[in-house]
Amino acid sequence: MSSTRGMHLPTVVAGLMLACAVIASFLASSGPIQWMDNGLMLAEAAHGSFFSTSLGPVSHPFHALVSRVVHALLGMHLLSLLNAILLLPLALVVHGLTVSVGAARHLALLSATATVLAHAVFWASTKAEPYVLHAVLIIGAYWLCFATPARLGATARLLAIGVLSGLALAIHPLTLVVLLPMYVHLAIQHRLRLLLVLPAIALGFAPALPAVIGDLDSGMSLFEIARRYLAGPDQLAIIPGGRNDTLWRFDDMWHEKNAVVLLGLSLIGPQLIGLLVWPKTRALQVLWAALLLNFLFAVSYGVFDRFTLFLPGIALASILGVAHLARYLPGNRFGVAALYLSVVAGPAALLSMWGLYANGWVKLPTHTEALPFRNDIRYYLVPYLQDRSAEQFARTYETLVPPGALVVADPTPLGALRSAQANGALRGRILQGCEQSTNIPPYLNGAGAFLPRTSFCGNIGEQYRLQENLLGFRLQAK
Repeated sequence: MSSTRGMHLPTVVAGLMLACAVIASFLASSGPIQWMDNGLMLAEAAHGSFFSTSLGPVSHPFHALVSRVVHALLGMHLLSLLNAILLLPLALVVHGLTVSVGAARHLALLSATATVLAHAVFWASTKAEPYVLHAVLIIGAYWLCFATPARLGATARLLAIGVLSGLALAIHPLTLVVLLPMYVHLAIQHRLRLLLVLPAIALGFAPALPAVIGDLDSGMSLFEIARRYLAGPDQLAIIPGGRNDTLWRFDDMWHEKNAVVLLGLSLIGPQLIGLLVWPKTRALQVLWAALLLNFLFAVSYGVFDRFTLFLPGIALASILGVAHLARYLPGNRFGVAALYLSVVAGPAALLSMWGLYANGWVKLPTHTEALPFRNDIRYYLVPYLQDRSAEQFARTYETLVPPGALVVADPTPLGALRSAQANGALRGRILQGCEQSTNIPPYLNGAGAFLPRTSFCGNIGEQYRLQENLLGFRLQAK
């Protein structure tokens, strides 16, 4: 009896750790009003169509469809918790994949816990982001790849892998990079039978087809559609006249070192060992190749929040890292304690760094024009602490801007304002992005035109006199 209890104790402890990690995500949720793309996605889910009309690099057609359906059925509050809910299937597929490549169940639970608590995964789980769903699909495809054949026939397994691949591709082209090692592995196993995945991929990609048709109707060629979806415009625009894409921007990594460091935070813990140590078995080598490709893709991608593109790699790094630690650490109580504590190393390190920063003992880089109510270091560094700064900003801004007024904003505050409007706030206010605002003069002598901040809206500041407001500025004619 005691030996049986001893065998089950590691599994129980690991399961409790996983449950606490998922619950922590619900408690840290940013709510239904969020900054930047996150808020814009929530607003689009409330008022947009079920299918995307254009296949841009940030359209994420399948995720947009899921968000729209969830909002229609369950409302905005539960939509804001969607990624926290998706941690449950993410933990399930990580657990299933870990067991499928030969690990014990308690190690599978530890791998799932390490995945959930990793910086980028936890951050995305508290926001409206497409990449948690994307990671579920990617890791699910790898799980099916290495699942016991007796549970699922070879043909059915290939078809299921194809559908998951197509759905993931309908979220982000990162899919092509991360799934490449798996398809090489399957090609060696199945040869021509692998062609069965092609119609399945097309079926999974179906949610994106209305967007493709919309782009074709607008005059774009299939090549132009594919290039824009795969490469995308360069959001950083660092080098005038230089490259105009986001893929493989190793030339910009030093300039964007803060973004690279943010991505590296997800490697604190077993994940770093998973990335650095070459595994010995064929299955783990396939996972390591996918991890490496995902890391290289994400770290060189030309957007600031590139760390959100690393979620599948974090899951794979957690699986590999926990397996390596279990193998190399001693089997005594100190080795077991070190293994279990390793999965909380990331949160512990980041919360400690936040404590040092908050007390003024260390300095960290911040934006030159901070957003009202938001501490950038807390917002990006410690997602384990709830951040409702977007809601505070939107509720306060509502009291300063009268109905009928025009608010011109860059994407970050615009996301907060639009998601607040989707939740019933800011009624009667007209919200526009800086680039789209061409009809400002009629508002100057009426209800007014307002600018939350000048960052990324320099053209507005050049054309109008800025009268300081409690939050941001009111525009006046020069």
